[in-house]
Amino acid sequence: MKIFRQVTASLVAFSTIVAACVFAFVVVVTFVVSAFRGVEISAWNIVTSQIARWYLLWAGVYVIHNLLPIAVAHGRTRREFLVATSGFSVVLALAMTLVAWLGFLAEGGIYTLMDWRADEHGTPLAYFLMFLVWCTVGMFCAAAFDRFGAGGIFSVPLGLALVIVTTVRIPGSGNLPFIRNIPSLLGSGWHVMSVAAFLIALAGTWAIARDMPIRLRTS
Repeated sequence: MKIFRQVTASLVAFSTIVAACVFAFVVVVTFVVSAFRGVEISAWNIVTSQIARWYLLWAGVYVIHNLLPIAVAHGRTRREFLVATSGFSVVLALAMTLVAWLGFLAEGGIYTLMDWRADEHGTPLAYFLMFLVWCTVGMFCAAAFDRFGAGGIFSVPLGLALVIVTTVRIPGSGNLPFIRNIPSLLGSGWHVMSVAAFLIALAGTWAIARDMPIRLRTS
């Protein structure tokens, strides 16, 4: 429980500060752009649909690659840490979903006042599932590379397959080659597939990391 509190408190607070700074930056950029041309897109939508997911992936990599060795070195078991980080991934995804939605509300108010055009965006559930799966896939891939070295590259195709489904209901998330019709293929089952992707990535992380050797990095 202590690991969960420490990891969650530090990384959720850090992520919230980063998101607030990014929001302020995109608002400034939007006003600068408006001085030269009409505003036709939502800068915050670009951040939440395309950039934020890579941040969540990094967060997943960070907790396994950087924090797991530290926790084990301080006497914590791998199981304790994996339980904590499993809960952490859910809390971080929820926090980032809340931040994203507050950003849309604030940006929407600004766009209405300035009579600018705002892009459509996904539902809170869509963002939560996307953030959750990308974070967990980051944990899975980090565990694979840390345990198998270069062999971890084989985790990447599976990780890509798992994250693809999470973007289909989020406008502005970008098209992927050869699978542009995936929303119609999934229909209303996208959320079930996203939950399944989370569980697969989490199970893979546990299977790899629960007894992997820890290589302490020294400066």
